[in-house]
Amino acid sequence: MINPFKVVKEIGFERLAGSAGEKKAIKILSDYIKELGLRPKLESFDLTSFDAGSAILKVKGKEFKGLPYGLNENASIKGELAVLENMDIIDHNKGAYEGKIVMCYGFSRGMAPKLKAAGVTGYIGIGSPHRDATSLSHRQSSYKDGYVHSITITHDDAIKLRKYDGKMLLIDIKQNVEKRKAQNIIVDIPGKGLDKNLTLAVGHYDTVAHSVGASDNSGGTVTLLKVAEYFAKNQPKRDLRIVFFSGEELGLLGSQAYVKKHVEEIKDRLKLVVNIDVTGDAIGHDHFNVIGSKELLGYADGITKEIGMAFKAKIEIFSSDGMPFTPYEIPSVNVFRAGGKATSMIHTPGDSVKNVSPKGYDTTIKASINLLDRILNAKVYPVKKEIDKSLKEKIEKYLWNLSYEKPELEWEPKYKK
Repeated sequence: MINPFKVVKEIGFERLAGSAGEKKAIKILSDYIKELGLRPKLESFDLTSFDAGSAILKVKGKEFKGLPYGLNENASIKGELAVLENMDIIDHNKGAYEGKIVMCYGFSRGMAPKLKAAGVTGYIGIGSPHRDATSLSHRQSSYKDGYVHSITITHDDAIKLRKYDGKMLLIDIKQNVEKRKAQNIIVDIPGKGLDKNLTLAVGHYDTVAHSVGASDNSGGTVTLLKVAEYFAKNQPKRDLRIVFFSGEELGLLGSQAYVKKHVEEIKDRLKLVVNIDVTGDAIGHDHFNVIGSKELLGYADGITKEIGMAFKAKIEIFSSDGMPFTPYEIPSVNVFRAGGKATSMIHTPGDSVKNVSPKGYDTTIKASINLLDRILNAKVYPVKKEIDKSLKEKIEKYLWNLSYEKPELEWEPKYKK
């Protein structure tokens, strides 16, 4: 039997999309899949990727270390530091920060176009307390169309740096950026032919820079291996496809590429996506975020209680690989576990093997297999192809900020940009 914690240790290295680390992980995961008697298939997609770089910030003879955003090429920028408590000030005071280096606490995908429109020279993002600097990335379209040079620093360094508000600042960024190919790993487990409905179990196996992602998302990756192990031994009545996505951390690139390639099949026979993203905390809370109907929420919650587990279940969007399927009203159940050491340090070096536990993966694995087993073997497929109307505006706004382009939808748009 596959030992999840052993696999987490084996893939305990940085796995940036398109990198040598990704190729190493593909070999490890494919070998496990083949040992189950299954055939992994690789689907490639093009992207711009990078090797994890470094940044040095200099002011008044002092130096601070930072992390450059992914896709931020080598640069040396200079400008007056402007410390903001609220990024919305940029909208209110048009032109006031042109040519300056802005520092602010917090992060949102809507920041990038806002900073560019304001003519800001550079951006310094402040991380949360008691953590290393957070690894973030520019979007593919931002890299192509132009971006504001950006770095992140620790919370403690930001406290030291804010006294230089209004002073001239120099930031040196060193980072290699280049065109590459990344690969999704696809495993088909054919059903016994009850009907033609298709169910996907998915999760991403890539990491951010400077992190081994023991929770995010080695946890989801080993859960998918256990799903494959179970259904390789217990053939379901309906078709199951397991997909290990790459490029999630760079903007859901692998799942977007998959949707584009398989769009006709998605429209014709895909009924549900079960996405596993983040798990492994020894102490934490188990969650279902359902992007779908209230009926699906009740179903997933109820059958999980039947096997002795009470998840925190709600209808809400989830920033992960279920989202690219939503324009076609494909629902998803997003399974995760959070609240412990590893998840408090997601996207930093602290998301490491020392901060997860073998027991921390158990509930996610058990609940995911149970949900899929019930759906794949039900006499009547129990999930409607439907997304609750309360989520649609949120989905549209999310998809706008995912690629900074207008999303194509199979419903009347609700969100007015």
